[in-house]
Amino acid sequence: MPRSWFQRPLRLLASAIIIALVAIIAYGAHAKSFAAGFLFLFPIMLIAFGWGFVEASIASVLAVGCLDYFFTEPLFHFYMTDPQDWVALVGFGTIVLVVSQFADRLKRHATEASMQRVQVEKLYRMSRDILLLNRRTAIGPQLVQLILEAFDLDGVSLWDAREPRLDVAGKRLIPEGEIRATYIRQRHGVDVVNGKFMRVLLLGSRAIGAIGLVCKTAEGSIDGQTIDAITSLTALALERWHSFKSESEAEAAKQNEQLRSAVLDGLSHAFKTPLTTIQGASSGLLEIGPLGLAQEELVALINEEAIRLSELTTQALQTARIDSADLRVSKEAVQVQSLLEDISEQCSQHLSSHLMRVQDEMTNKCVWADGRLLKLALLELVDNASKYADAEAPITLRASLIGPDITFSVQNEGSYIAPEERLRIFRRFYRSPGSQYRAAGTGIGLSFVKRIAEAHSGHVWVESGREIGTTFFFSLPTSF
Repeated sequence: MPRSWFQRPLRLLASAIIIALVAIIAYGAHAKSFAAGFLFLFPIMLIAFGWGFVEASIASVLAVGCLDYFFTEPLFHFYMTDPQDWVALVGFGTIVLVVSQFADRLKRHATEASMQRVQVEKLYRMSRDILLLNRRTAIGPQLVQLILEAFDLDGVSLWDAREPRLDVAGKRLIPEGEIRATYIRQRHGVDVVNGKFMRVLLLGSRAIGAIGLVCKTAEGSIDGQTIDAITSLTALALERWHSFKSESEAEAAKQNEQLRSAVLDGLSHAFKTPLTTIQGASSGLLEIGPLGLAQEELVALINEEAIRLSELTTQALQTARIDSADLRVSKEAVQVQSLLEDISEQCSQHLSSHLMRVQDEMTNKCVWADGRLLKLALLELVDNASKYADAEAPITLRASLIGPDITFSVQNEGSYIAPEERLRIFRRFYRSPGSQYRAAGTGIGLSFVKRIAEAHSGHVWVESGREIGTTFFFSLPTSF
């Protein structure tokens, strides 16, 4: 600002000196008024092209005054006796002003075109450099530094709503609160006095963040169209990086799942052989006899637990294969009432501290499903409910018709699942914070249930309340 304030007075003074020199030269050469007018016209056009319309206008007024004073009768007076001189002088002044304005307009258009060309080149370099950013690290710090250097700004602030996180670069930064407010309100912000511009990052009509730019001067080094282009490129870069990150995480999760499944498969097979040996030995001891009462009870306990551990190992082996191509669904008509009775009978052996309640609302209906997998899924839900229920609280297994689907539900009392955890618990190997202190587990049971439901074109979900407990739902299409 101070520099431009001094420049204009100096240019006005220089314009006056130029007009004075032209007047002296024309007067010394004894030029007529017509020739003198052409001599004044050339420097005025140069002033208009070089410095602008204001300087050219002042020069035009001075030139008209010089023509009147030095080249029209009576000389050395600001007065003309011939009306033709008045017409010529007014015409000259008009032509000079029009030419000056035209020249100034051409200059401004040329300057704007040059600035736009520079901004387009910067935007091109930015779009090219975005493609070269390291996608394996956070893109925010790279992006703000790229924009700062490409457009010679004083500061860049980027709010990514998905992370959420704020990345900054430069000396003058926009506070995090202002950037977040821009995103939340979805309203652009402009502070012309301080050269600050804030924009909402949009993908279509969806807001994904906000960006703030701080120019080095109050007038700003970039125009509104360039700011909008920077905003669009930034939004696309963030979306591209998040897509790549999601794909990478999905691939990594898939590889981890395959590795864990392979390990679990191997361990299950490794346990099978010694368990079979223990079960055979304990059964042989019981048959050979004779054993004392205490010895017989201990051997029977060993045999029962070996059988139970063998069943758990078989279930773990089936779970390990549930996400692989080995999963085969053999659908058949499964009688709901018989299925519930089998589950109740099997669970009653190890749910001694919980009352098992079965409610069949299906009136002897059937479901088209793989009976073995469906039974495993419901057993897993019952086992899960018993682990987290209050002591001696009842477990309710219900079958009902909800809409077009047959829905099985398992309810317990005493457990609560927070809303933000109700989708995560169906992820493989995921356990809610604090759940490890209430019951042992691996975090694979519910993912096992979900996979079985999806294999039957069904779905599974959970509802939970602090007063009513937790209910898991397993829904399948009906077939009668």
